Order: sequence, then C-alpha cells, then structure tokens
Amino acid sequence: MNVKELPISRQGIVPLLIAIEAMVLLPLWFYIPSWISALTVALLLGKYVMYRKGITPLRWVLLIVVLLCVGGVFLQFKTLNGRDAGIGLIALMYTFKLLEARSYRDASLILFISFFIVVTAFFYSEAIWMGLYLLVAVLSILLGLVALNSPQGVQGLGSVGKISGVTLLQAIPIMVLLFFFFPRSSTPLWSMPTDTQAGSGIDDTMSPGSIGALHTFDDIAFRVDFEGEVPPRSEMYWRGLVLSEFDGFTWFKEEHSPIRQELELPMTSTYQYRVQMEPNNRNWIFGLEDLAEAPDGAYLFSDFTWNRRRQTTKRFIYSAQAYDIDFSQRQLTDLQSERYLQLPSNSNSDTREWAQEQRSNHQSDEAFTRWILSYIHQNQYSYTLTPAVIEVDTIDGFWFDTQEGFCEHYAGAFVYIMRSAGIPARVVTGYQGAEYNPYGDYYIVRQSDAHAWTEVWLEGVGWRRIDPTAAIHPSRVEEGLRSDASSRDGWLEEFGSDVGFDTPNGLFQNLALRWDAIQNFWSETVMGYSQDMQFNWLRKLGIERHQYRYLGYGLLATILLAGLVFGYFVLRGAQKLEPVTKHYLRLLKKLQKHEIPCDRTMGPRDVLQLTRHTSQKVYSRAAPALKTYIAMRYQEQAVDSELLKRFKQQVAKV
Repeated sequence: MNVKELPISRQGIVPLLIAIEAMVLLPLWFYIPSWISALTVALLLGKYVMYRKGITPLRWVLLIVVLLCVGGVFLQFKTLNGRDAGIGLIALMYTFKLLEARSYRDASLILFISFFIVVTAFFYSEAIWMGLYLLVAVLSILLGLVALNSPQGVQGLGSVGKISGVTLLQAIPIMVLLFFFFPRSSTPLWSMPTDTQAGSGIDDTMSPGSIGALHTFDDIAFRVDFEGEVPPRSEMYWRGLVLSEFDGFTWFKEEHSPIRQELELPMTSTYQYRVQMEPNNRNWIFGLEDLAEAPDGAYLFSDFTWNRRRQTTKRFIYSAQAYDIDFSQRQLTDLQSERYLQLPSNSNSDTREWAQEQRSNHQSDEAFTRWILSYIHQNQYSYTLTPAVIEVDTIDGFWFDTQEGFCEHYAGAFVYIMRSAGIPARVVTGYQGAEYNPYGDYYIVRQSDAHAWTEVWLEGVGWRRIDPTAAIHPSRVEEGLRSDASSRDGWLEEFGSDVGFDTPNGLFQNLALRWDAIQNFWSETVMGYSQDMQFNWLRKLGIERHQYRYLGYGLLATILLAGLVFGYFVLRGAQKLEPVTKHYLRLLKKLQKHEIPCDRTMGPRDVLQLTRHTSQKVYSRAAPALKTYIAMRYQEQAVDSELLKRFKQQVAKV
C-alpha cells in the first residue's frame, strides 16, 4: 500500500510530530514572550489529547483562534515585522498547522518547514551549545521523515534512527564542502529588522554609581588577540568615550564630528591587535590608547574616540593599532579650551574655591596635578563599591565629607578640581585591564573591567592620562577590588601599579577559561567565517581574490560529482535485486501492458484477484507465475535453481 494514503494517526506518527515541534521550539521559548510560549505548549498538549480521543478540531474554530493570536502578536509588538514579532508569529502558525494536520501531505509539510524554523534559534544565540542542540533537532526531523514514509510508522525505532543517522552522516561531507567553498557575500543575502533592546555596557553618560554598577557583571565585553608584543596590564586602557559636559551631577558626551583628513601628529605604532566585540547595542567601540586610525566600519572623531554608524547588534570583529601620539606641539583652540574648562555655576562651590586656593600655592599645572594625587594618597580616601549616597553637590560631598567612592567619583572630582584651577581636563570612560586566557592565547575584557579615568592638558606636553584611583593607598581599597586597583596606571611611581595583590586562579576559573576558548573558536572560526576569512583561507590554496569565480566552478563540480556517485549507488542497488524480486517486477510490467492496473505496492494475492476480475485470458497465463511467487515468498518453500527456472519460464509466457 502507498504510504501517502495511510493516515498520520498510525503507529505513533502524531506523538513523534509533537515531540519534534517541541524540540524545534524549545530554544525559542526562552526568548519569545511568555504568553506565546505557553500557548504553543498548550496547543501541542491539546493535539496529543485530540489524538488519543480521536477528536478533529473544527476549522472555523481554528480560524478564529488564529486571528486572535495574530492580533495578540500585533498588540504585543505594535508590528508583525521584526525579529521577535516575526518569530513569535511563526511559532504560533507552526503549532496551529500541526493542530489541523490530517494527511501525509500536512505531516511532510510540517517536517520540511521544521528545517527552516530550527535555525531561527541562531537569531538569539550563536553559542556552541545552541549549534549542538540544533544538530540533535535536525536528526529528530530526519527521524520523523523516515518514520512518516515507513508503513510501520515508528515501530522498529532502532532501524528508523539508524537510517536517519546514516543520512545525516552522509550529508556532513557535502555540508563541510559547501561551508568552505560556497561563495560568501560581503553583506548578508537577507536580513531581518533588529529589535532595539537594552544591552549591557558603558553608556554615554556618567553619574555616581553608574560604572560601579557594572562591576558585578562578568559578561564579556570583548576579546583581544595581540599580534606580537603585548602591553602590561597596567597599560591596558581601552578608550571608549570622552565626557566633557557637566551639569553638577552627570557627565555627558559632547557631539563631535569625524576627522576627515589624515592626522598631522607625530605618532608611532606600538601594538597591533584584533578585537572580537560582543553585541551591546551601542555605536562606540573600544581601542587601546592612543587611538588614531579607525578600523574598517568605524570613524575616528575629534576627541580621539571611535564610533560606528550603526549600533553593534551582533558580534563585530576588527583589527586596530595602538599609537604613541605626541601632542606636545599642538595647541588647544579657544573653543576647545572653553569646552574643557566648562563648569556649572550653581553647584559644588566649596570644591571650586578650594581648588583655586590650592592652585595658587604651586608654580605649575603639573606640580598642582602631582600634589592632588599626593593629597588623595595621604588622606583617608577609600575605594569602594558601596559609597554613601550624596544627593546635592556630589563633588563637595565626596571630596570633603564621605571621601569614599568608585572610579567615577574620583574621575569626576579630579576633572572638576582641574577645571576649577584653570587646567583643561576631561573624563574618559572605557575598560581597564584584561584577563589572559592561556588556552586560546587571547585576553578577555569583561563588563566588570569598566573604568573611568581622566585626561589633563599640560602646556608643552599635551593630553596626559591620569588615573586618580591609582593614588589611593592600598590599605583603603575594599576587599575584592584590590586586584583591579593594583593594576591601574600610576603617573607617579610612588602610586605605581602591581603592588602584589594576586587574582585567584583555581580549578573553576581554569575550566571557565577552557570553555571560553572553545566558545571563542566556535564564534570566530565557524559563526564568524566571513568573506575575508574565506579569501585568506583560499589564498593558502593558491586561489587569489580575482579567481573568485573558481569557487562557483568548484561548487558545481562538487554537486555534479556527488550526483554521479549517488546515482551510481542507486543503480548498483537496483542491479543487486535478488532474482525472485527482479522476475516478479518484470511480471507486473507485463500485466500493466495487458491493461491490468497493478503496481508494486499491491500484494501478490491482490494482483491475482485483480487479474481474475479484469481478464480471464490474461489470468490463465499469469496465475501459475503468481501462485509460484506466493509459494516462494509466503509459504517458506525453498527456492532452488529448478524452482527459480520454472518461475522465470512462467513469467516469460505471460
């Protein structure tokens, strides 16, 4: 009997389809709205109950529920477009299709659609565990296709699973060839509008507590792979934003324009590195000071920061260089001086007056700057994540009263004091330090490494980086922050770095670093396999960029070769039919020529009865051959050479 005519309610096909849909949707349930996840689970359970009780849902009822769900998705997202809205709607329609499935065609359509829906999980996570899980999901879909096309359904699950596994293994070589050789576009062949959502990372404003809040997050901000020399950790200042405007409580980023012409500054390349930046839904990217030439896809701005035109919504990989820029021959314009001396007139007056008074006691700006650092070191200023909350005049309250805070407190107060003394200064935010991963030979910068420091303009020197947290005496650094504070840049040697606080290095940390190295390989080599990486790899094989068309030729040749090999094995299998089956198929073809409507899906007894009712003349010649075949196949009669010869002669007489 033709399996396409069999109902899908046979031999556990429906429970298998329910299990496959659950496997496909499982990763999505953690990301799409909870009501959509709950509804899809309810629909799958409802289908199982209907299957057990033999209930068929009314189509008009399904139509009403479908329309209500579409309306619910629209109310949730205010659109049917975009990643979350689109995938939520697809998940619902996917389960509704199973709810109304009745025929072989419906079941096969569900299984083939599953191959496309399963990859939507990569819209939310490209982690290696997701790839492994989806491989298992694909295997389950193949198992469903084999079971659907088997008259026994899911009976003999071992043989069904074996066929599915062999099919998947046979596809892996072709998959690998296509992965490496299929021509890749520099831009995606298709894209889906990205939903704007908050991301973790440094913002373009800084208030007391804003950077300290990131210290509890171990999420990775980016990974760095150095080419050649590596700077010491105390010099790893990853510049991100310059904050120059202050309203008495919050520091803001001022709008700048990109630098269009080549920099006319003396500068020397010091370090070369490659950054793999995690998505953070922000435009700015980070680089090792000093920043000059912007990487591809970014612009260098006049405050020596890098910005992208679009937010980083997916992993962004770029190469860059650090420079030692000589600002000594450069002068600030009147507009720049005004910008970096700006202070609100109605707050923190005590600190302003104190700074002006102390500046008069020093001969130069540099001497005054050194004295402020010494003042921090010698007085009871402490480094803590839980400082007292100051609601009004935050600079005055911190500098004279609480004397405790995190990096944003010290950076903000230091710049305020410098400006009050007539010294141009600005706040810089980014990350400081990095964790070395020996298993992947790269460095990890986490959100907990977020930091704020300052830059002061000194005549004859230019912009000088000063990190006031390096001046805090180690005894006044909160436990748990000592490793961070000890690796900070110290402009003065007496407040230098690396004072001997060791970072714990235990079993779990080593396991975490090993796992991160595996994840990094997966993200960079597999998920990040781009057109440039393909060109670099092919160049090693002797294929240059202008020979790109050879990829197409190679792909076409591979497909043709695979087709020939597959055809060879199919024909070879056909030729290896046992003699009894081969002669029986020949008999059926002869009967069809005599207008007997039979085929190989019918049993031999059915063919015998059909021939008797259709043509007595043909029946008289075909009956001996059919009865001999039934005896050989179903009566366990031994098939010797004489019996096979007689069967062959009987078929020839038809």
